[in-house]
Amino acid sequence: MLKYTLAKLPPRYRFTMLLALATAFIFSRLGIAQGKALLNAVPWGILVLLVTAWLGTGNRDSLRLGAVFGFLVSYAYLWFDNNNIHSFTQVLILIPLIILPSMFGLLCGIVLGYFGWEIKQMFITKT
Repeated sequence: MLKYTLAKLPPRYRFTMLLALATAFIFSRLGIAQGKALLNAVPWGILVLLVTAWLGTGNRDSLRLGAVFGFLVSYAYLWFDNNNIHSFTQVLILIPLIILPSMFGLLCGIVLGYFGWEIKQMFITKT
């Protein structure tokens, strides 16, 4: 059974989701790094490191925050960037095609969430 529902999400998850959606919207609508995956991935990766280092309360929590940000920013960016949807059939075709690259974003978010937690631990133990 799910531990949290959307209504009971902790504020750090809501903030992460809103930040991911805002980032995806800004990058897709303002034309920042259009067609250049590396120029999109670097700022998104930095944001994942910052969010997980700042908001993560534990290793597993940082991994979850990274996964949420990675999946949501990838998924939302691909939807916001697509302006050629004219029918319901096209939407149904695009759903699995957009989920697959978003899973890669989820995996990258998990890895960067781990590094964000490690960065947090380095600063906590030194201070």
